[in-house]
Amino acid sequence: MTIEDREYLFDHAQQLSEILNEECVELLGMLEKIEDRVAISRRINKLEADGDVVFHEFSDRLHSVEPDPERRINIFSMARHIEDCVDMLDELSMTIVRYNTRTVSPGIKASVNAIAGCVKKEMHLLNILRTYEPENKELFLRAINEFDAFKVDFYKMYDMLIFGLFSQAHDTVDIIRCKAIYDAVKDIFKAFEVSADDCYKYVMARNNSDTDFFSANE
Repeated sequence: MTIEDREYLFDHAQQLSEILNEECVELLGMLEKIEDRVAISRRINKLEADGDVVFHEFSDRLHSVEPDPERRINIFSMARHIEDCVDMLDELSMTIVRYNTRTVSPGIKASVNAIAGCVKKEMHLLNILRTYEPENKELFLRAINEFDAFKVDFYKMYDMLIFGLFSQAHDTVDIIRCKAIYDAVKDIFKAFEVSADDCYKYVMARNNSDTDFFSANE
């Protein structure tokens, strides 16, 4: 692919990350104004639809500029997994609405804040990948370790939150509601983990210029 093609694809991958971040901002706002949850969820749904458009533009361009099937699949997967995170944040907002959440527990706030921190790290990783050179490998490894730390910390938090739900006196509906939200957050972190693996695979390929997924021919 040409340098212009490469920049186009990275631009669109970064647009997906920016949409992901905008969804987080809206989710945090929802927790502050839970009475506006339906209207805010609709705005998040609109962002998810915008993400679909960006992803389709990315895919169409990729199909037209990358003839090698293996490289095309690898590049497609990187963007697809970011888009999966966009979809799952939309699903989380709808879960909050679907279960008629009227109060926000500290556990829910902590979970969404963990997502927001992870999204910032995902954006940072993508910026590193765009200009990555082998001499910057240490910077990348530090960034991906920080990214992974959010997942590890949330999994520990998840166990504590679930234990708290079932070991303390809670209304049955509250248990169902909170567990659905915590499980939706856990699914998002699983998707982040796949995205982080994509970043790592890219760097391993980038260190061997013959297999760089995004290498430009001119």
